[in-house]
Amino acid sequence: MSEYKYGDRTYKLANGNYEVELSNEIKQPETVFKYYGKTEYSIDAIIKNYLFCSHPYHLNDSIDSSSLLWDFTNLSKAVFEKFYKQYGFDKVLVIDYEKEKASGFETIKQKFFELASKDAGVISLTTNSLQTLMWAHYSTESGFMIELDWNHIKNNLKGLNPKLNNYAFFPIQYVDKLESIDFFGNGFNSPDIPFLYSTAVKRKDWSYEDEWRLMTYTSDYGVPNSINGPFEDIPSHHDRKVYYPKDAIKSIVLGKRFFNSSNLKKVIDEKTYQLKPNSDLDFINFLIDHYNDKIYFCGEYQNGTEFKRSAEKVHFNKVDWNTIQMIREDKVYL
Repeated sequence: MSEYKYGDRTYKLANGNYEVELSNEIKQPETVFKYYGKTEYSIDAIIKNYLFCSHPYHLNDSIDSSSLLWDFTNLSKAVFEKFYKQYGFDKVLVIDYEKEKASGFETIKQKFFELASKDAGVISLTTNSLQTLMWAHYSTESGFMIELDWNHIKNNLKGLNPKLNNYAFFPIQYVDKLESIDFFGNGFNSPDIPFLYSTAVKRKDWSYEDEWRLMTYTSDYGVPNSINGPFEDIPSHHDRKVYYPKDAIKSIVLGKRFFNSSNLKKVIDEKTYQLKPNSDLDFINFLIDHYNDKIYFCGEYQNGTEFKRSAEKVHFNKVDWNTIQMIREDKVYL
């Protein structure tokens, strides 16, 4: 078993399985939330019931899950040459220990990062359902948010995703100052634990997200190197998708600007909308057919001198093929 303790967490790899051991005070949530911008990819993910497994290069924090958190200072020449040959790097790279050392072992570090990240996916979830910054940053108020039953997802992960090797589910560890992990001074014999650690720590600037992260592991998700510049991608041989049961969705909350000029053809009255024939209309029809009893509409209300965010229970009535009524049920989910 390989492990690394940092703060109140222990990052483990035992029998090929990844685990983040938490303190007793931290309990796994029963419900988690996922925010979406209103795009064809987001709508497709809801219709087909999957979560996209991002590569670290897809993430909005450039040091999130980054090899910059790996300290190669203690890499000796003997271990350097052993690792180059063990992983076949000597067949594609020129071995020059002194040159690599002078550059902070940039090349071999990149190779190890590709080795670790090509089989891993990052799914960012939260326990915070009505956080204003989350709505602004991830759904731009015109998208939506789904509430998921985590236990139902967990119990069906392997059954619905037979190519999933293993996974880890843990809360992000928010820190005042990011610290690198000594890659070669802790007895690690692979990049697995350093990579797991780098996916689990973030600066406290991000703590408002209350993020719980689902890390998925399969074979050959690939590496989208072209995101960083004119570099070749490592091709994917497996979709970056993890499927979950349809009834794992407990609610769908539409952003307060979900209906706007991009999808509205005509406002007939305060609750009757004629929609343009586009993907938003298809999405609303899908919700009517599958989740009409689980729809909420996001808004804000005044409580004394404060403004707070809420989600009001609604359902849709279909008037004709592109005209719907949004009926408010006077039930507020705070």
